[in-house]
Amino acid sequence: MRAFKMKEPRKITFRRDYRDGHHIELLMSGEEYFAACEKAIDEARHYIHFQTYIVDDDQTGRRFVDALVRAAHRGVRVYFLIDAYGGSSFTKELATLMTEAGILFRRFSPAFISRGFQLSLRLHHKVLLIDGEVSILGGMNVADRYHGLPDKRQWLDFALLIRGPECSHVLFIVKKLWNKTFLGWKERAKESIHNPVSFEDGVKVRILQNNWYRNKIEILKSYRFALRHSHERMIIMASYFLPGRNERKLLRLASSRGVDIKIVFSAESDAPMFKKATKFLYDFILRNNISIYEYLPSNLHAKVATVDGMWSTIGSYNMNHLSDYGSIEMNAGVLDAEFSSRFEKLLLEIIDKDCRQITFEEYKRRKTWALQITDWCAYQLIRSLMRLMFILTSKRK
Repeated sequence: MRAFKMKEPRKITFRRDYRDGHHIELLMSGEEYFAACEKAIDEARHYIHFQTYIVDDDQTGRRFVDALVRAAHRGVRVYFLIDAYGGSSFTKELATLMTEAGILFRRFSPAFISRGFQLSLRLHHKVLLIDGEVSILGGMNVADRYHGLPDKRQWLDFALLIRGPECSHVLFIVKKLWNKTFLGWKERAKESIHNPVSFEDGVKVRILQNNWYRNKIEILKSYRFALRHSHERMIIMASYFLPGRNERKLLRLASSRGVDIKIVFSAESDAPMFKKATKFLYDFILRNNISIYEYLPSNLHAKVATVDGMWSTIGSYNMNHLSDYGSIEMNAGVLDAEFSSRFEKLLLEIIDKDCRQITFEEYKRRKTWALQITDWCAYQLIRSLMRLMFILTSKRK
């Protein structure tokens, strides 16, 4: 785990709502992340909120569930909310084990809701909140593929451990999602934070959320602001990259201003159709002098960015319309030069050691008419599905 102190930003200045007084630690996928989560759970005294997209019934999933069960046996009040679709691999056996231990367990939202036949939002964020004092949020689900096995490298992803005033914002968000109207009084979350603790580290943090149904598109706006106001350089790690027209324009304009933009994708993806749709954009990206790298050792699941060594964002948000309009997402924006510079250095080391660059010449050599047509069809299919999802998830007046 890596702890960082504050240095005042000079070049990129975000307009509001970044609060200082935080201590943060960067966590990478693998044992580092899961050991930090287990330690935080074992130190819980009063309550735990855990909300996520996937928990598999494997070694890593059982380890996480066992830690929550231990906390419940100590008298800690544990709330566990998992997405109904993403959590389809979460077995009845594990659910029974938790409820028998006294854990308050619920699946978030069926695939469809009845009013107007709308497709419901998916719970895609991954957040663990302990006693309103420690928040761990990022892009990692709970499964062996994020931890790694002796013969298999973990999927690459990141998270932040946060202590400080923004934990109260995290509590507000998770309580709102948990406290549905049908819940009985005994199951409702009633916790509050009256005097949030500040730390001398003074790192400025803002918790950002996307929840289209609640008119929240804060993460998307933060990316747009970063693209508009970047001066020198930007690194984006994107697992499922399919930006809209506005974001593509901002990428093009930033590059034309001389901003050095590096985008890192996975060489192989767990979503082959989405990967083909992303590859259709390679031509646009390379023609606009934006560098493309592909991560080789395993699947890249990270959703992070850094700008000018001043600002960083880490969380569950992908640059596509599904994260914009079809999922509930949570990121941490960090406005701190020391943290962002070190995070940028780490990303550059990963690019140097574990990635290959896709040059425009190589792309043209590899591109055939058959591949171009296949990628175009995948792009059009994914875009059409996202437009349909946007229509179905829109509020009816």
